[in-house]
Amino acid sequence: MNFRNFYGKIYPDILLTLQNKHQELEKEKQAIKFLRSRKIKEAEDIYRILISKGSKNHIVFGNLAAIYLMKGDSKQSIILLKKSLKIKPDYLEAYYNLGKAFNEKGDYDSAVDSFQKAIKIKPDYAEAHNNLGLTYQKKGNLRAAIFSFREAIKINNKNPKAFINLGNSLNEQGLLNEA
Repeated sequence: MNFRNFYGKIYPDILLTLQNKHQELEKEKQAIKFLRSRKIKEAEDIYRILISKGSKNHIVFGNLAAIYLMKGDSKQSIILLKKSLKIKPDYLEAYYNLGKAFNEKGDYDSAVDSFQKAIKIKPDYAEAHNNLGLTYQKKGNLRAAIFSFREAIKINNKNPKAFINLGNSLNEQGLLNEA
């Protein structure tokens, strides 16, 4: 008796589950390939199917949320990112993208909270510091914005965005000599 027939008869549910997991993994890989080749619609379709079939992979939710964010649908992106965080509460990219989505929506307090959570997970995340600074700038808290931009520059002193943002905030505060 071969292995597959033996275990297929004794453990049909386990074998079916393993086959389904393998198929799901192959679909996830295919979606990633589509994203890399900028075939966004194809990747989106796969992620929607995976979620409709009950995927519990935080990356599936996070990647579909990122697609919605690129399309300007911050509301749907936020819903999906919150679901990804229920699956994996320390999912760095979800907090970062959640901050971007809240910013896009104009909910700056929630954006600050999300960027701060990303920074708590990865203190040397220069882009999160920079985006936190932009959010503070939008809120009118230039002192906090300047601090965040300087943190981003300490981490990556080759980031022109952080330098430009710092200069703009210093200029707004009337500190041209520091710009």
